[in-house]
Amino acid sequence: MATYTLLCKWTDLGRREVATLPDRVTEVTKSFEEMGGKVLGAYLSMGRYDQIVLIEAPDDEVAAKFAVFVAGRGYAETETLRCFSMNEMRSLI
Repeated sequence: MATYTLLCKWTDLGRREVATLPDRVTEVTKSFEEMGGKVLGAYLSMGRYDQIVLIEAPDDEVAAKFAVFVAGRGYAETETLRCFSMNEMRSLI
């Protein structure tokens, strides 16, 4: 499976509902597993982004579906990055 990073900035709703974040992450993780993906980790972060989520997905379409699902809940805006391991990099060069 391919690895992706979701960079999340909370919306006003996300900031108001920050106390429910751990439970929402659990819900979203279960939904993503039903899509065929896996959440490797979800982290609160300091700096430009409020939250970072590392995922594995079978393809770009499933990763995009997850990003749309997360954004559609209204708590965060997302930016998704495809990540390549160094072994994958070797095959690119």
